[in-house]
Amino acid sequence: MAIPPEPIQELIDASTDIVDAEVAEVVSTGTKPAQPDVPTGTTSAGFKAAEQVVVLKVARALKGGAKGNLTVHKPVSGYALKAGNKGAFFLRAGQPHAEILGRYGPDTYRVESVEHVLGKK
Repeated sequence: MAIPPEPIQELIDASTDIVDAEVAEVVSTGTKPAQPDVPTGTTSAGFKAAEQVVVLKVARALKGGAKGNLTVHKPVSGYALKAGNKGAFFLRAGQPHAEILGRYGPDTYRVESVEHVLGKK
């Protein structure tokens, strides 16, 4: 059984920036992490995608002052990003790049839902 996404308020509180953005480029993808040892054809077994460094083209900041193009780090998680993925990205400041927060990527919470919780809509 899949783990549910983090509550939206938890992600907002942990974020230094939240942006409505699109993945402009995948700069690098790390080594594929070890996968669970399960029978062929098994689903919902906790498969993980490699860490990535991506460039986000920011349409607008929902929290914080991020703008322009941002290079960010997506840790090992249950999803992979590709150019063209859009949505609300929850970011935590870090070095050398900010880190994307959340288990399932930018389509977990619609931009409008984030705005509502932030009191912007």
